[in-house]
Amino acid sequence: MFTTRYLNELPDTYSKVMPTPLPDPYWVGWNAELAEALQFPAQADDNLLAVLSGRALFQGHEPIAQKYAGHQFGGWNPELGDGRGLLLGEWQRPDGTVWEMHLKGAGKTPYSRFGDGRAVLRSSIREFLGSEAMHGLGIPTTRALALIGSREAVYRETVEPGAALLRVSESHIRFGHFEWFAFSSQVEKLSALIDFVIRHHYPEAATATDPVVALFKSVISRTATLIAGWQAYGYVHGVMNTDNMSILGETFDYGPYAFLDQTQLNAVFNHTDELGRYAFDQQPSVGLWNLQRLGQALSTVSDARALAECLAEYHDLYQQAYQRLMSKRLGARPGTVLTMAQINEWTQLLNSEQQDFHLKFRELSSTPLQDWVTLADDFVDRDRFKRWFADIQPQLDNDDQCRQEQMLAVNPATVARTHHLQAVIDAAHQQDFAPFESLFAALQSPFESRDEWVVWHRAPEHPASVSLSCSS
Repeated sequence: MFTTRYLNELPDTYSKVMPTPLPDPYWVGWNAELAEALQFPAQADDNLLAVLSGRALFQGHEPIAQKYAGHQFGGWNPELGDGRGLLLGEWQRPDGTVWEMHLKGAGKTPYSRFGDGRAVLRSSIREFLGSEAMHGLGIPTTRALALIGSREAVYRETVEPGAALLRVSESHIRFGHFEWFAFSSQVEKLSALIDFVIRHHYPEAATATDPVVALFKSVISRTATLIAGWQAYGYVHGVMNTDNMSILGETFDYGPYAFLDQTQLNAVFNHTDELGRYAFDQQPSVGLWNLQRLGQALSTVSDARALAECLAEYHDLYQQAYQRLMSKRLGARPGTVLTMAQINEWTQLLNSEQQDFHLKFRELSSTPLQDWVTLADDFVDRDRFKRWFADIQPQLDNDDQCRQEQMLAVNPATVARTHHLQAVIDAAHQQDFAPFESLFAALQSPFESRDEWVVWHRAPEHPASVSLSCSS
């Protein structure tokens, strides 16, 4: 059933907005596996299409646009909020868990500023597949339940077909929500928001000596673990503004994101990020910077010194999570963790020779340990690879079958590479959705290799510089 928890418990923190109908809608994608997990009874039919296109509403729910603020590229911006999306419904499963259903591309809101409130098919496909790829890798993320297209012309860099995407998460609350209420001196609303988040998402914090500090510690831990997942799997978010940081520690807002092809540790894919603030190798430090901004907001109602002390845990939490993931990816024995020096030497070796980030892990996974030394022939600096291998070999699982099974279970065959996503988008623009369905299925089982998915297992033949916009 649908509930109205957010609407009832956080009044005056949003605007009620009716969706702007999307003309000539048609189905593009439906996540049946997610619908089943949510125990959501709707199907990809005309009734749901009417809701997603703004011609009908979920029964008993009024759509809202949330108000928040945030730091964008390091600068404070109070004029933010849901500018093209609406919290369309709060679905409560039989077990009591509530999942928010957020429609992106729903039309103008009071927070649209100069925007048209629409989404385009290109960016919606990228978010649908990107979020499913992240989920398949085991990295916390929002997910997409449904995607529809439209023949409405939407103007971005060029004229593109419109679309709407139904995004699902237990919460769409961002760091920027807390910042807005703190820095606009709305202390009562800030306290209400904190109470809401603790009550529904971090109940263990309620019994702590200082619930706000306990909440902050949990968010720090989740954020550190999240970013460790990004770094371990070569994911570049592209626009880590505080309004794009989830209070649940989920990958949030798929804009100019990309997975590495060639290993380039300072990779930047967002063409507006001229200074490289959100480069791949900067993401761990940006995560800390964003948490500092959240801590500042929370200090309005809690002990600033205690909050600051919590931040000291971030580096160790991040590094431990990263080491665990990378140790599994590199075949360490169960319970064994490689050192940061050993892990960094591997990524630096890939970086120095511009090796493909994903194929090399997969190649290690399928090679018997006694033959790893032959992989040195793939590198110009063969001796450097041999030294690295000799260093980590004592910590690797000598049982080839066990090690290879472990490695193949954590090193993906299918990655949401930019050129694959573009191929799907190009086909979709011609009303051919077979590639979308094929890549979608492969990303749901990324560690599985199948003949029908072999096209999605490949790296680009001629890797090119990727430049993406925030409308991506």
